[in-house]
Amino acid sequence: MSRVVIVGGGIAGLVRGLVLRRRGEDARVLEATDRPGGAMWTESTEGFLLELGPNTIRPSPELWRLVRELGLEQEVRFADPRLPRFVEYRGRLHALAPGPAFLATSLLSARGKARLFAEPFVRRAGDPRETVHEFFSRRLGPEVAERLAAPFVSGIWAGDATSLSASEAFPTLARWERDHGSLLRGALASRRGRHANEPAPPRGLLSFRGGIETLPRTLSERLGEALTRNARARSLSRAGGSWRVETEAGVFEAERVVIATGAPDAARLLRRLDAEAADALASVPMPPLAVAHLAFPKKAFPAPLRGFGHLVVPAAGRRVLGAVWSSALFPDRAPADEELLTAFLGGSRDPAAAALSDEEILEAAGSELASSLGARVRPRLLRVTRHAAAIPQYDLGHAARKAAFDRAEARLPGLMLLGNYRDGISVPDVVRNALQTG
Repeated sequence: MSRVVIVGGGIAGLVRGLVLRRRGEDARVLEATDRPGGAMWTESTEGFLLELGPNTIRPSPELWRLVRELGLEQEVRFADPRLPRFVEYRGRLHALAPGPAFLATSLLSARGKARLFAEPFVRRAGDPRETVHEFFSRRLGPEVAERLAAPFVSGIWAGDATSLSASEAFPTLARWERDHGSLLRGALASRRGRHANEPAPPRGLLSFRGGIETLPRTLSERLGEALTRNARARSLSRAGGSWRVETEAGVFEAERVVIATGAPDAARLLRRLDAEAADALASVPMPPLAVAHLAFPKKAFPAPLRGFGHLVVPAAGRRVLGAVWSSALFPDRAPADEELLTAFLGGSRDPAAAALSDEEILEAAGSELASSLGARVRPRLLRVTRHAAAIPQYDLGHAARKAAFDRAEARLPGLMLLGNYRDGISVPDVVRNALQTG
C-alpha cells in the first residue's frame, strides 16, 4: 500500500507528486491517459509550434524555483517584457503600455483617465457579492470596467465580468482594498513588503524551446516509475482508515489520496463519499472553448507584428475573445515567412462558438483577425482544439463551493482536493498550491 495516491497527472498532480517524493514519501501519481500534463499540450506541424492549452506562463517565484530545480533554465524562452498588449475597441487596436505610460493609451477618454485619479478616495464596498464589473466600475470608473476588465475576463478567463466574483477572481485586489482602502495604496504596500532576500524571477512571459509541454514532460521523467499511465480512476472508496482507488490499470490503496483531476471527474469520484462536495464540484461553471491556430503570410500585414497579442471588448457579433501573436512573442514558433496567431472563441458569453465546424471557425476567426490587424489575405487553419469544459468560473457562488471543499476534507481524513477550480486558475497558481499545501 502506497502512503499517498494522487489521482490525476496534470500539472497539479505532477507537482504534488514531486513534492511528496522529495520529502521521502511513497507517493504514486495515476494518469488517465498516456500523456501526462492535462491542458499543457504542445504539437508541431508544418514548421509551426502550437500550444493547445496555455501559451505562456508568468514566472512567479515558486514556478521559477521549480524550473531551476528541474534543470530547465537552458530550455527557457522569455518573451520581451517591453512588447505591448492591445485591446480592440470599436474596430481599432489600442496599445497598453506598462506603468505611468498607460495614461497615454487611446483606449480611455480624458474623462476616463481623470477618473483613475479618484481611486484612492473611493470608499470600501460593504457587499462581498460584488461582481468584477461592479468592482472595477466603482473603484476605477465605468470605462475601465467596460474597456479593460471586460475584455480581460473574456480573454483570460473565457468568462463574463458581470457574473464573476471580484473577491474570488481578483483576491489580491480585494485584499488591497480591504486592508489599505485603495488599490494604489495596496500596490505600494505590496511592493514595500516584498522579501529583499528573495530574488525576483526574470521578467517576461515564459515558455520553453520545445513548448509549454516541456514542464509536465520533465516532471513525468523525474517521477519515473512513481507515475502510472493509462490508469483512469473508476471509483474511490474508503474502508478501515485507508483509501482504495479502482482504475483501468488495477487497484491502488493508500493512507491518503489527492484528487488532482478537473472538477467534473472529482465530482464523479466523490459522489458516494461526500454528496455536498460532489454537488459543489459539479456546479463549477466551465464553459467550452475553441483554440484556433492560424497561419498568415508575413507580407499580408502592413507592418511587422510586434506585441503580445490583443483582447477584444465584448460586442454583439464578435466571436473572437482575443488572440496571442505567437510568432511575435517567440520567433521560432513559425517559418520565417509566416506568422502564427492563436485565437480563442467560445466561453461564457458565446459558448456556441466552440461547437462551430472547423470551416466556420476559420471564417469567423480569420475574418475578424484579418480586419483587426489589417491583413490583406485570409489565413489558413492549422488546427482547432476544442475544450468541452475549459476554465473554471469563480462566480458569485464560488466562495460557498470552496467552503464545501473544506468541509469535505475535514470529514474525510486523508483527502486533499487540488486543482484550478480552487485558489487560482493560472499555471503559477496551481503550482504554488501544489507546492505549499500541507
